[in-house]
Amino acid sequence: MGDFSADWLSLRARYDTEARAEVLEQRLARFAAARLNGSGRALQVIDLGAGSGNNHRHLSPRLPIRQHWTLVDGDEDLLRTAPQTTDISRKHADLAVDLEASVPETADLVTASALIDLVSRNWLVRLVRRVEEVNAALLVVLTYDGRIRWSDDDAEDGWVRDLVNTHQRGEKGFGPALGPDAPRAFQDVAGPGLATFSSDWRIGRADRDMRIALVDGWATAAAEIAPEDRSRVSAWALRRRESEADLIVGHADQLMLPAM
Repeated sequence: MGDFSADWLSLRARYDTEARAEVLEQRLARFAAARLNGSGRALQVIDLGAGSGNNHRHLSPRLPIRQHWTLVDGDEDLLRTAPQTTDISRKHADLAVDLEASVPETADLVTASALIDLVSRNWLVRLVRRVEEVNAALLVVLTYDGRIRWSDDDAEDGWVRDLVNTHQRGEKGFGPALGPDAPRAFQDVAGPGLATFSSDWRIGRADRDMRIALVDGWATAAAEIAPEDRSRVSAWALRRRESEADLIVGHADQLMLPAM
């Protein structure tokens, strides 16, 4: 959580794919077909915080029309690992500053994966306003919503979760982050037309690498919030690293469509 290394993005990709709300993708596909209406042009997709291109890898084949994607990210090294095809452009930009410039008037779809829980409410308002200005659709996926649920009980689970959620609300480069409040904030800003569906990660007993990565990330975040309790956090992490319990990490997918 908060780790944007290529290794982490690769590890989480399968869980992202399995979690995403297919009903929203189907609605988006219908919108895209109607938007182009046989014009022959490519759907213009802007992917904010695109990283190594996992959002494109997942969504592009699920939109059965011609597309051109612009992958926007502040990390040039990650952008270099994204797919290299003629229907993809790359844009290096500081989204905290250059948000509006990163969403051109030609955009048909703006999308972002695992992003808006890192941004402030003011930034989210800017995003929604800009998307409305250009009359595009907005698909935001895999937004953390604060739920961490194990299939068995450890007395420290709730305490660690609360520390993690406090950490998620800290500064992430966009002002005070929305963290687990992001899905609700998006609903408030976008209004009743926003469609929201759960897109939870489901980690089973065989998913040891993912469980360890999550536990280690959570332990680091918790210890930053409560350094005086570092040994208590470490003891929890040791138990949960070796746990065979199933784990659900709550996320939401949300879609805002323009009037046709």
